[in-house]
Amino acid sequence: MMWNLFSRNLLCHLRSKEFFIWMLIFPIMLATLFYFTFSSLDQADQLQVIPIAVVEEGMPEEDSAFSDTVRSLSEKGDEQLFQTQFISEEEKARQLLKDGEIDGYIQYENGKPGLVVREDGLNQTIIKSFLDQYLQTKSSMENILQENPQLAERLPSLFSRETVTEEISLSQNAPTSKVNYFYALLAMVCMYGGMQGLNVVSFLQSNLSAIGARKTVSPAKRWKLIFADLSAGVTVQWLAIILVILFIRFILQVDFGPQLLPAFLTGIVGSLTGVSFGMLVSVPKRLKYSAKTALVVAVTMVFCFFAGLMTSGINYLVEQKAPVLAWINPAARIVDAFYCLYYYDTYYQFFLNIAVLLAMSLVMFGITIFSIRRQRHESL
Repeated sequence: MMWNLFSRNLLCHLRSKEFFIWMLIFPIMLATLFYFTFSSLDQADQLQVIPIAVVEEGMPEEDSAFSDTVRSLSEKGDEQLFQTQFISEEEKARQLLKDGEIDGYIQYENGKPGLVVREDGLNQTIIKSFLDQYLQTKSSMENILQENPQLAERLPSLFSRETVTEEISLSQNAPTSKVNYFYALLAMVCMYGGMQGLNVVSFLQSNLSAIGARKTVSPAKRWKLIFADLSAGVTVQWLAIILVILFIRFILQVDFGPQLLPAFLTGIVGSLTGVSFGMLVSVPKRLKYSAKTALVVAVTMVFCFFAGLMTSGINYLVEQKAPVLAWINPAARIVDAFYCLYYYDTYYQFFLNIAVLLAMSLVMFGITIFSIRRQRHESL
């Protein structure tokens, strides 16, 4: 009896057009769109080599230190800052700036280098900061030599910039901004499991559908009907989330950390939370099915918005300003679980998120079962 109920419900869910559209086709299309949209997102935050020009006209012959410094910063390599053109006349530098081939040029006036730019921007600010730092260092060296000429041999060591810190990574994966959108998308797919939970309970309520009326008067025990419907809905939802994870991981090459099985576990537990949420929404008898559907979609999108689906970083802002709201947001817990797999080398925070999701599912499922058991009908 139980297997017959389960298999029939499973086929019913698999034949649903809404399932394939919202659980598979829509997430895969959206993930592909994210891939092409955010493929260069990480490179956008990296500093690029800045094209500049140095006008040699008016440069004092004794001030060779400046040109040597600029040339050292223009040498190709990981620490290259400028791409420098040394030009004899200012007119040519002005034309290059007008044509947009350089971001600024440096010329000498009254024996001091000055910066000429057309507009304000990050590159222009970097050039100005370099020039100010050079002039400040030069002035300090001149003052020291004027007061203490005997320190001339020690000046290079006094003004040398040695790195005394070592950059290390707390994770074997490189920091990236784009994975947040894919993790939030998976959280949305999990929470869309609410549609499965909504169908499970709605098809048990006689006032919402003919199927519910037939199930109400059937000889099968009510707990068997609930368990069979719930198992079928959860199974279909698990299948959908696993397929989407596989597509994102192996087709779009989005990393989930060194192990894929914990990512599957996150999707499975997150889907269970989504199904339980849909079951809870479907409990009120007076709401129509369409109203419940709209409520599931609306609340899901609110959850996903604060989990970072539309605006990256908003989930961290909520966690800082209102941590309680962040912890009761199931979509945020799903995203954070994926993040833990990607960044952390321990599983403590990961399993904490899983435990919170399971607790949410248990509470919502318990309220649903208690409410359904108490529903009675005078006549059908």
